[in-house]
Amino acid sequence: MRIPILLTLLILFLSSCEKEEAAGYTPHDSNPLNPIDTLPTNNLQWDLIVDNSTPNNDIFIGNQYLGVQGWSHLATPPYIYVGAVFPSSSFARSFDKEIAGKKNPIDLSFNFPNPYLTRMEKGNGSEYLQKMKEAINSDEYTSYSSRKRPHIVRFIALKNLSEVENLFHKNPSFGKVLAKIGSQEFSLRKVKSICLGEIIFKGFTVSMDTPLHGIFVDEYNSTDSLVYIKSLTYGVSAYCVIISEYSYNDVLAALKQSFIESSSTPQGVLYNSQIISLITKDVNQEAEIKGTFQDLDIFLHNPFQHGESYGYPIYCLGYYEKGNGIFVNNQQ
Repeated sequence: MRIPILLTLLILFLSSCEKEEAAGYTPHDSNPLNPIDTLPTNNLQWDLIVDNSTPNNDIFIGNQYLGVQGWSHLATPPYIYVGAVFPSSSFARSFDKEIAGKKNPIDLSFNFPNPYLTRMEKGNGSEYLQKMKEAINSDEYTSYSSRKRPHIVRFIALKNLSEVENLFHKNPSFGKVLAKIGSQEFSLRKVKSICLGEIIFKGFTVSMDTPLHGIFVDEYNSTDSLVYIKSLTYGVSAYCVIISEYSYNDVLAALKQSFIESSSTPQGVLYNSQIISLITKDVNQEAEIKGTFQDLDIFLHNPFQHGESYGYPIYCLGYYEKGNGIFVNNQQ
C-alpha cells in the first residue's frame, strides 16, 4: 500500500529576484507562485495522515539543525550523545557548553527486538561513538528490521512560498533555502495550489540507566541547573513542497492513493504537479535535493537503505542531573 507523503514546512516564496546559485541548479524564468484557492496565512492547519506518536516527554529536534547539500546553508548538528550533560539553558537548543567532569560508568541499551546492552566506562562522546559502531556491527542489529511505516506524515496548504520559512521556526534558513530551490526549479504556470509535507521515519532508541550514585563521580557545582541526555531516538526525514494545477484537496487525495501512477499518467492529478523534496538520512544532517515523485517513492519504500543508514537524532529526552526529574522544554 502506498503511503502518502510530505511534511512540515517548506514553501517560501522568493520575493523576487533574490536567487542563490547552487551546484546543478539553473534558475527558470521567475514566475509568481500564488495559487488561487489555498488557505489564508492566518488559517494554516495541518492535515495529519499518519501519526504513530505517543504522549511523552521526548523533545523533537529532527529539523532543528538540518542543512542542504550544495547550498550555503550548512548543517549545524551539535555534538550530542546519551550521557552528555548541558546547562538547562542550552539543552535541546544550541547544546553548547557541555559540562566536562569525571563520570560514573553508564549502562546503555539499544532497543532492538533483541536489545543490545553495553557499558561506557568514561561516559564521553568518543566512547559513545565507539559503542554505536559496535552496536551497528552486532548480531542484534543485523536481525533488527527498520520500521517500514512512517512515524508521522502530514501536509499543509499554503498561500505562497514565502510561508515556508515561518514554518521552520527553529531553523528558518532551512525553510528559506527550500523556498529558493522551489522558486528556481518550479516551472508550472497555472498554479492552483501549493502544499508542504513532512515525513518522519522513526528508528531505534539508545537509552541509559542512571548510575546509582549519579552522573558525576564528584558533585558538580553550577549556577545553572544541569540536564543530561537520557535517551536519543534516531530517524530519517523528508520535507517536500508540491505545486499543482489542481486544488489542494485533489492533490491530498492523490497522495493518499498511488501517487506514482497519478504523476506518470496524463489523467493523473500529480502529472500536472511538481515537487521538491529535501531528504535527510544520516548523522551529517545534510539534506539531499530530490525533484521527482519517483525519488520520494524510493525514500518511502527504503528510508533506512536496508540498514545501511540508521539516521540522525530526531528526538531527545532530558533529565535533571540533580533530583533526576524530567526536563520539559518550554520553548518548543
